[in-house]
Amino acid sequence: MLNEHTFSLLTKHGKEKVIAPLLQQKLGIEVNHTEAFDTDQLGTFSGEIERVSSPLTCAIKKAILAFKLTGDSVGLGSEGSFFISPAGIGTVNEELLACVKDEAGGLVIGRYLAPVDVRQAECESREEIINFVQQTPANQGLVLKSNGHLAKGLQGEEAVLATVQAWFGRSSFERTTISFDLRAHQCPVRRQHIAGATENLVERLQSPCPECDHPGFWPDRPLPGLPCELCAAPTRVSRAQLAECAKCAHAQSFPVEQETAEARYCDFCNP
Repeated sequence: MLNEHTFSLLTKHGKEKVIAPLLQQKLGIEVNHTEAFDTDQLGTFSGEIERVSSPLTCAIKKAILAFKLTGDSVGLGSEGSFFISPAGIGTVNEELLACVKDEAGGLVIGRYLAPVDVRQAECESREEIINFVQQTPANQGLVLKSNGHLAKGLQGEEAVLATVQAWFGRSSFERTTISFDLRAHQCPVRRQHIAGATENLVERLQSPCPECDHPGFWPDRPLPGLPCELCAAPTRVSRAQLAECAKCAHAQSFPVEQETAEARYCDFCNP
């Protein structure tokens, strides 16, 4: 993949402004940006088009479409997702950046995972909407939904109130949902996380398989079984991370630094 000097990227939400400079700076690769396919057809965060495929499947599909639409040999596809953290507190954003070399070629996935502040409120008055907007981080876009109405990419109090007035007039109001617009060009924190996924992709592209030299040999599959600090029984905590080549299936495990797991993670000491 690194023999190619141009990667194509399919996006309509400004992700090229984050991804392209990093690939140029780190690897000397130019990004050929295309909007020839409406990626919203694969699903939208605001729900008007259902997302039926997994984030990984969507990222790979975008990458394949990118090189088909441009005629380049390597395509990039970016996809983000939001879910409740494994601890059950707060929301996590995972960004994936798929790098695909032609139909039969290799696949390398850059990943970045981090907590994120995602807000939504059901408002019964203009005052509640204003309060929500005033607590919104700078440059974070907003979405309004109400009784068949939908408006996205609203920035600031003036734009939000103008939309409400256009829907309901000056004196009336209907229950309205206001939420963060999670599209990349409307969500500053997502752009930061997409940069993280791009940095990770760069590292993976520079990590070749020791057997076949295919890029993307990366220890990202956890192997549970780290012994308990009290009884030495295997726990669900990772004892090593496994790297496996996507091309030749060569695998190698990399032990974690810690030697034992805390007893609270042991099914025998803490059933």
